[in-house]
Amino acid sequence: MKSGRRPNFPIEFIARVAALACEPGVSVSKLAREHGLNPNLLS
Repeated sequence: MKSGRRPNFPIEFIARVAALACEPGVSVSKLAREHGLNPNLLS
């Protein structure tokens, strides 16, 4: 694996996690960390 290369997540995965981020009381930062994503992808 090349170092410094960013992961390529399927758009469906990002969409599912983004939908979870819209739930009341959910921390976007925590959710992103738990799924290995940058919080900017979810906002």
